[in-house]
Amino acid sequence: MTSLAVARNVLRRILRDGRTLALIVILPLFFVLIYGSSFSGSYSDLTIAIVNEDNGLASVRTQEVGRITLTVDLASAFIDALDRDVFDIVMLDDAEEALEMVGNGAWAALVFPRSFSNAVVSEAVRSSGERRVEFEGNGVTILPSEPVAGPLTILSIDDANPLVAGAIMLAFDAAFATVLESQQSSVTVESLLDVRPLYEGEIRMLDFTAPGIIGFAMTLITVMLTAMAVVRERTGGTLTRILIAPVSAAQVTLGYTLAFSLIALFQAAELFLVSLWLFDIRFVGDPGAVILVIVVFAIGLQGIATLISTIAKNEAQAMQFVLFLLIPSIMLSGVFWPLETMPGTMRALSYAIPLTYANAALRKIMLTGQGLSALTFELSVLGAIAVVTLLLSILSMRRQAYTA
Repeated sequence: MTSLAVARNVLRRILRDGRTLALIVILPLFFVLIYGSSFSGSYSDLTIAIVNEDNGLASVRTQEVGRITLTVDLASAFIDALDRDVFDIVMLDDAEEALEMVGNGAWAALVFPRSFSNAVVSEAVRSSGERRVEFEGNGVTILPSEPVAGPLTILSIDDANPLVAGAIMLAFDAAFATVLESQQSSVTVESLLDVRPLYEGEIRMLDFTAPGIIGFAMTLITVMLTAMAVVRERTGGTLTRILIAPVSAAQVTLGYTLAFSLIALFQAAELFLVSLWLFDIRFVGDPGAVILVIVVFAIGLQGIATLISTIAKNEAQAMQFVLFLLIPSIMLSGVFWPLETMPGTMRALSYAIPLTYANAALRKIMLTGQGLSALTFELSVLGAIAVVTLLLSILSMRRQAYTA
């Protein structure tokens, strides 16, 4: 009976606390809605550049009339077979221009040589044997010719995101299979492609997710530690004693920010070093650029955590508010699931999450070795978040000082 009385008392206190009750009801729904919306999408609007130099002709030997020329236009057939819901196709005339777009606005570039159709038909006949076709109203027998040396088509692909690269390859395989099926061919897709990954060395799934996981670990530890510590000091009276001393709210806020940013920097260094040592994650960029991203990111997290601490009445509420930040951060920032697959509404929400920009910046540095000049956008957004949240934190701290 005593246990029932205790349980009844706990439930009564929760029911009387509107914030806690709302969090209990809303948080599970929030989690399910974000999960279902973000992980149920498919790839769309992936920009690829295509150069089609194929003349659409195939010169073949026949048993009856010698050599003839067929019009087949297989490169155009491949382009038509591509899913327009998945790809945003940019047609170019210059192969070098198309290849330079990969990693700079395009996920892949495909260059069809002038003799593509001729080479595919020749390989198809060679692999499957003699074939009867209609030519100028008469049936003729095409004879096998000499094998074609090497892959027929250049494919340059941005492999920094293995998930997107894999989806592009699957879509290309399906389109090529349609073309080869029309030729009754046993030629493999791999024999047609000269695949050129943009970055040296294989990028594993672990390498792809490591920057985001490290950023999420920083978000989890930093926000939770800061919010809980500030709430504890406020409820314990320590913060009140500091605020009534001859110290400005800005100085107090900056002091907290400096202390917890140093802790965050130490934790990030620990995460990076252990990941490099134990799992050999890919790191080809400048460590100084990584430090800059982490510092700016950490300052923004401090501001967010301080704001959470001013809203929460106690540590339990602070923890629940932190979860509202952590759930979207892990699901909508592109850590595991590419932003390109998310519905428009979810993708718009992801752009309001600091981890989205920290994750993108760290991937550019760690996976591709890009420098600060390539991080202008991400650093600008993270810097703006840091400045805005710090200013709001100072105003919030000043309000607490007036009520202390």
